[in-house]
Amino acid sequence: MTLTRAIDINRWETGTMSLNERIELLYETGQVDRDIFEQTPVVLRTVEAFLGVQLEEENAGSFTSHLMKAMQRMKTNQAVQSCSAALEQQAASDSRIYAFSRGILAPFNAHETNVDAEAAFIASYLLTLTDGEEV
Repeated sequence: MTLTRAIDINRWETGTMSLNERIELLYETGQVDRDIFEQTPVVLRTVEAFLGVQLEEENAGSFTSHLMKAMQRMKTNQAVQSCSAALEQQAASDSRIYAFSRGILAPFNAHETNVDAEAAFIASYLLTLTDGEEV
C-alpha cells in the first residue's frame, strides 16, 4: 500500500498519471516533506469546494505541483517574493480568489513571510480552473 492510498485520495486516479501519483511522486522524490504530502488532499478538497470544480490530473496537475512546492517553500521560509506586474494584476482582478489563495497558503506560513507573490501564482491557476466563471 502506498502512502497516498492510506489517506484515501483514490478518486483522483485517471489517465496515465493521476493526481494521486503526482502527490506521491513529489513526496517520494523529496520535493516536499511528509506534512505537505499529507495536507495536500485536504487543501485540494478545499479548493474543489470553493470553486465547485472537480480536480483531476488533466485540469489540475500543474496546479497541484505548484501548490505543493509553494506550501513547502513557505514552510521553509523560501517563499517566492516577486512576480510580474501582469500576474499581480491578474490575481487582483478577482479579490475573492486572491483572498482564497492567500488563505489556503496561510497555514504553511510558519515564518510569517510575505505571501503575495505565491498567492498570485496560485490565484492564476484558480482563475484558469474557473475559466472566467463567477465563484
